[in-house]
Amino acid sequence: MESMKTILVIDDDTEVLGSLKQTLEEEFDGVVVKPEQDFRKGMRRMASCRPDAVVLDLRRGTDPSNLPGQETWRAIWNKRFCPIVIYTAGDGDLDPPLPEDHPFVKLVTKGSNAEDLLVKELRAFLPCIDEIAELRNEIDDVMHQVLRDTAGTGAIDPQEENLLLHAGRRRIAASMDAPTIASQHKLLGWEQYLIPAIGDSPLTADLICEHGAEWDDPSAYRLVLTPSCDLVRGRNEQTLITARCEASSRLIDNLSLSNNREKATKRVRERVLIPGVHNGYVPLPAFPQRVPVMVANLKSLEVIEYDAIGGSEESNSSFERIASIDSPFREQVAWAFLTTAARPGMPDRALDQWAEELIEQGANAIRSS
Repeated sequence: MESMKTILVIDDDTEVLGSLKQTLEEEFDGVVVKPEQDFRKGMRRMASCRPDAVVLDLRRGTDPSNLPGQETWRAIWNKRFCPIVIYTAGDGDLDPPLPEDHPFVKLVTKGSNAEDLLVKELRAFLPCIDEIAELRNEIDDVMHQVLRDTAGTGAIDPQEENLLLHAGRRRIAASMDAPTIASQHKLLGWEQYLIPAIGDSPLTADLICEHGAEWDDPSAYRLVLTPSCDLVRGRNEQTLITARCEASSRLIDNLSLSNNREKATKRVRERVLIPGVHNGYVPLPAFPQRVPVMVANLKSLEVIEYDAIGGSEESNSSFERIASIDSPFREQVAWAFLTTAARPGMPDRALDQWAEELIEQGANAIRSS
């Protein structure tokens, strides 16, 4: 059940705080509004009450240059992010600037009907409120277990510098999959993606896309094939090998699927999805509104200049990194490329005759037994 339990409101105006507390507690069943006049104390309240959402003013009084909420905004964005509505008479030049189209960062300018707009923006957070809370709880549980179990085994010497730090990181990363394993939840296809792409350097199996292209155009994408170790920024910044992406129709045509949907699904699962490659095509799942369903063609390669890959803000670059692919799917891509590109070139052979000999020998062995 979607729910909003706690909203932290940070505003120096007591009348605004009182009005918002009444309005929000009427609009959201069971919600508790925590008012805070002190912008600096706002971050401490964030840690103590762990709100589901924050409503943050920026100005003190009417002076447009007096923006104590700026530091509170920066701290929330950098250190303890949660869904937030900037509720102010003017946003000024914020650092970092308010992101465009972020689902959990909204701006409402004070004025006529402002409280109605504020309620509307907060209500838009509702579908994800419980999921955010569950994710935070899972992270806290994993941290608890790592500190309890990793240190408790006796394998961690408290005097050994950074030993707990490094061992804890690895166990945290591995332990985050435990709820999935325990619930016997099968990974959705797109769960192999890490969006946005991770790290400062390109990685094997990163998905890059032509800058400014439509997100649902498969031909705009490339799959990075160069080993990650050769892509470390500052080491070998020259070129990288990529596979061009295509719509999945050519792969489907190649499979000669049955008109029976159940049989067709089984064939795609066994011939394509389980091995991770078929006839040089690597299937890539769709990520909602971000990556289309498509295939990477390991026989259609393109060499791209390292400097041609930038971030989403670098409009002068030819490509931007859209997603990384997590392990072990990254290694599966590398293996698929190896088996496609490194196979020996074989001449045409009388394979039908050979196949018939194998079948006949097998049939004779069965009859004789």
